[in-house]
Amino acid sequence: MSRQCTHYGRWPQHGFPSLKKLRPQSVTSRIQPGSDVIVCAEMDEQWGYVGAKSRQRWLFYAYDRIRRTVAAHVFGERTLATLERLLSLLSAFEVVVWMTDGWPLYESRLKGKLHVISKRYTQRIERHNLNLRQHLARLGRKSLSFSKSVELHDKVIGHYLNIKHYQWICPYISRHLLSLNPLQARCRRYSRGER
Repeated sequence: MSRQCTHYGRWPQHGFPSLKKLRPQSVTSRIQPGSDVIVCAEMDEQWGYVGAKSRQRWLFYAYDRIRRTVAAHVFGERTLATLERLLSLLSAFEVVVWMTDGWPLYESRLKGKLHVISKRYTQRIERHNLNLRQHLARLGRKSLSFSKSVELHDKVIGHYLNIKHYQWICPYISRHLLSLNPLQARCRRYSRGER
């Protein structure tokens, strides 16, 4: 007698249909513009792709070195226009020191500001790049997981940054994801007194 899984073929479609409804913010709400100062901001770009490796999608973001949080992020091509969009988001904050790697566009755009170009002072953001690659399979270099649309690529990574750094959680998605985790559901029942 062969054993068959009773749930085989009954699983719902992969993915969440409500992911397209996400509207992740691009700037943190934990740092107040005008009143809080970002002492050291590390900036870097991270490579990703959508569909094929020839369709590159870059994540540009600024990392607050003292608070250890992402201050703002944008997606686009690796061009000056994308860097300008990131800097326009950061213009509301008072940044004292900018720390970047040796990409020439950083040097040309941050001319006249206190700017440090060094691999030594971008270690935290480079470590954060690795954390993103470990947590989000679609950012892996050699992986079978990849984004099929630019829209979902931006929304999923943006939603991750919202949850981890901007302290914003979409209630429906979060409730839905919690209901899928049996351990957390069991903990919730236990805390209510149910066994």
